[in-house]
Amino acid sequence: MHAATIGFFVDVVDIYLPAVVLAPAMAHFVPPGSGVSASTTMFYVVFAATLLARPVGSVIFGHIADSVGRRAATVVAIPGVGICTLLTAALPGYAVWGIASFVLLTAVRFIGGIFMGGATAGLTPLAMEVTSKPMRGLVGGYTNVGYPLGAATISLVTAVMLQLVPANGPGSPYVEWGWRIPFVFGGLLTLAYLVYFRRVVGESPLWRGASAGSGAGRRPLVELMRGRNRRSLLQVLLLMTGIWMGFHAITSAVPGVLVTYLGRPASTVTYSLIVANIVLAACYFGYAVLGQRIGRRRLLLGGGISVATVGAGLYALALANADHGGSLVVTMALVGVCMVLATGLFPVVCTYIAERFPTEVRSTGWAVGYQMAVILPSLYSVYMLGLANVMPYVYTPVVLVVVGGVVVALGAWLGPETRDVDLEVVQ
Repeated sequence: MHAATIGFFVDVVDIYLPAVVLAPAMAHFVPPGSGVSASTTMFYVVFAATLLARPVGSVIFGHIADSVGRRAATVVAIPGVGICTLLTAALPGYAVWGIASFVLLTAVRFIGGIFMGGATAGLTPLAMEVTSKPMRGLVGGYTNVGYPLGAATISLVTAVMLQLVPANGPGSPYVEWGWRIPFVFGGLLTLAYLVYFRRVVGESPLWRGASAGSGAGRRPLVELMRGRNRRSLLQVLLLMTGIWMGFHAITSAVPGVLVTYLGRPASTVTYSLIVANIVLAACYFGYAVLGQRIGRRRLLLGGGISVATVGAGLYALALANADHGGSLVVTMALVGVCMVLATGLFPVVCTYIAERFPTEVRSTGWAVGYQMAVILPSLYSVYMLGLANVMPYVYTPVVLVVVGGVVVALGAWLGPETRDVDLEVVQ
């Protein structure tokens, strides 16, 4: 359980390094004189490359987790994550390699995304399989708290770097080399986690019992695409697509819109995200406990509706305030509330997905359902550019939040309640 929490912490550090760290430093990789929209889009492309690669990793490492072992999948994936993060820190900029530097940055993040998609493939199923039924909701909150704490940590590291080496456009210390230090930090943190994981984590007894004598010849991905497993997967994919859409439209779009597009101070935005993620970490436990009490399906259904209405409305107010030169503190406070509404569903849905699949395909179902659903939402920057043809660019994420909330509510409505299922007999 502790290893899963730390694993999610490390995972989010590596995933969201570009979203936080590169926002003030994209001038290092883009052609001089690029327009604001072009620079913002290139910034989003780097982040999207990681997200698009994660589903590939989910298929590969989900299979390993179900056929070879939950622990084995994690041990293989983690080194790849750390190495790719360290390689990112060593990349040259546009002044050295021209546009090839941006292409290489995107490629390295894509390869890293494959390993990132596999790093958590066995973690949540393993944590759920060693937890009693009444505690699964709380454990889901505890393990997932690594996400907001990881985001807060990388934001803090970036904020410190911006104070020590300011980002004042091309040629400034942060743009030239300061951004590299958080990537080194993330890579070394990942490799340190590998040492810890190998020492303290054993294999799931439930998986051992279900796979005894059949692991080598099993095809979990094929089994996942049949009968009831396929129906469960389609429902989970719909549910997670909505959650990822709302998440990226709020959390991932904020640095690009406020820093790159509206020119707001990167340090202020970063500090605000630190506070928002710390508050979010506390709220994770509230969502997890509530889901255990009233049911995960009911909470997800209500959560989707609240995101599409209250969340979208507050987000529109936040962007309008920023667009008209209002207080950035007010803007980020409103964004923080939206983050809680949209991303507070993660600890509930992670437990929910693990309860939807039988042991033989649980890791594959969890990894594919959780990661494959990120494909369409990861193209949020493309949707924003398209929507900009009919509305101001700065407000385009609000539309995506509404869509995300509606899809979450629909996905939850189509699925069953899972709070009281026995993981040993899920069919």
